[in-house]
Amino acid sequence: MEYSVMEQYWIWLSSVDGIGPRRFYRLLSQYGDARAVWDNAGDAEMAFLGPKTLKSLRDARSEAYFFRLFANMERAGMRAVPRISEDYPQALGEIHDPPPTLYVRGEASLAAERMFAIVGSRRATRDGKRAAREFAAALARENVCMVSGLARGVDTCAHEGALEGGGTTIAVLGSGADVIYPPENEDLVSRILASGGAVISELAPGTRPAPGNFPARNRIISGLCQGVLLVEGSQTSGAMITAGLAIEQGRDVFAVPGSIYAPLSAAPNRLIFDGANPALSAWDILEHYRWGVRPARSAAKGREIELDEDERSLYDALCEQELSFDELSALSKFPASKLNSLLTSLELRGIIVKAPGGIYRAYQ
Repeated sequence: MEYSVMEQYWIWLSSVDGIGPRRFYRLLSQYGDARAVWDNAGDAEMAFLGPKTLKSLRDARSEAYFFRLFANMERAGMRAVPRISEDYPQALGEIHDPPPTLYVRGEASLAAERMFAIVGSRRATRDGKRAAREFAAALARENVCMVSGLARGVDTCAHEGALEGGGTTIAVLGSGADVIYPPENEDLVSRILASGGAVISELAPGTRPAPGNFPARNRIISGLCQGVLLVEGSQTSGAMITAGLAIEQGRDVFAVPGSIYAPLSAAPNRLIFDGANPALSAWDILEHYRWGVRPARSAAKGREIELDEDERSLYDALCEQELSFDELSALSKFPASKLNSLLTSLELRGIIVKAPGGIYRAYQ
């Protein structure tokens, strides 16, 4: 990857420990450009940085640091996209505090015509995980690039759903783009990159995850996209922070409604009460942006298929909610061998689906 001289100095300055967006842009305001900051590193006018960050800046003002930074990026298969680059996404550059530099692994466009974010709780319920997967897959099938934060729960399911839908997805990290967190998502990241997606961060290569990094990265998730869908979350969750940032940035906010008694439906229900768009299916989002046309409703499958009494009892139960084998056994009171036979028959006939985790649901 080739960079202009000014881009190199910009990337260098944005990588210095302790120089976040606010300090970065203040330095540019005082000195005019990043090269002038290099030339004057440590002078009295930089006292506002504080002793710790000032020392970091002085230590980074060396050829060894400079070349190590770019070597680390090349070794990680990463490129830097400074805000002064033509490749920097315009939508992100227009938010209140845009990242000075994005570090990118992967080939996905950061300025695709259709970009949408799905966020939610790390402690997602079964229904929340299903919603994230199904919304993401349906959007991906309409060429929407899905953006999320790679966290456990809803984020992970959103990325997986986008891949299942044959689309691309971008993961925004609260660590360096070469430091995967949570670590169990290493394989997911490999699949994201192999499918033409990307992993991005505003943090320099090698940066470890830290609690303060995640609220900051949320503004990138919403800033890249036309809108954000909140699947589940408490009213104090990081996902709610993302929704709030989206509102500040003038982005559309959608939410999946849930029971008033479900703790993780508190945030989406509150957003809807305050004026967010309720989303009952991906088509509510696709039609909002005119990204797709909802297919004509076909006759209900339950009236087209013939089921005996035992099959009907299972099918009706699965139309109401997803259930595991053990839950169906307790509900139906069928012996395990009979239940297994009935479920296998219904699955082979395309009437029910066995989802990941051994969960059954009616095919819809």
